[in-house]
Amino acid sequence: MAFDYDYAGNLSLLDRPTVAFFASRVVPPGLYDRALRWAEECCATDRVVISGFHSPLEKAVFRLLLEAHHPVIWALGRSLYRHYPPEVQAAFAEERILVFAVRNGRRTGFRTAQTRNVAVASLSDESVYAIDGAGSGSSLGVVCGLEPGTKRVTLLS
Repeated sequence: MAFDYDYAGNLSLLDRPTVAFFASRVVPPGLYDRALRWAEECCATDRVVISGFHSPLEKAVFRLLLEAHHPVIWALGRSLYRHYPPEVQAAFAEERILVFAVRNGRRTGFRTAQTRNVAVASLSDESVYAIDGAGSGSSLGVVCGLEPGTKRVTLLS
């Protein structure tokens, strides 16, 4: 697969089955719990989870996956970090993480986040959305609306 972004980590993770995970910034507690159960179930599969891991729920899923030593692809809407926390450094050492930057911007904004989300969706074999109200009115709802018919799309509810 062609890959023109800045990246760090195990590029071969892109050759494995991938599932994108998207979550709104605010979700009800029940949806939060269902998403964490979904992430735990992913740990029993060979699918690599790809996400921006930016919203609070996405960050919780990221922590869960890192603790379980499950492979992840972390898509940034900004330039690559210069330093990573110890749990991410451990994932690099074990070759179970790929981090890529879709833009050279220093900070994530609405445009870079949208670019990142579209890139994540286009790189994945399937997508899972944890968005309240089917994402009506949210930027994730727009991305979700582009995907049906192209691959398996799951709305956690």
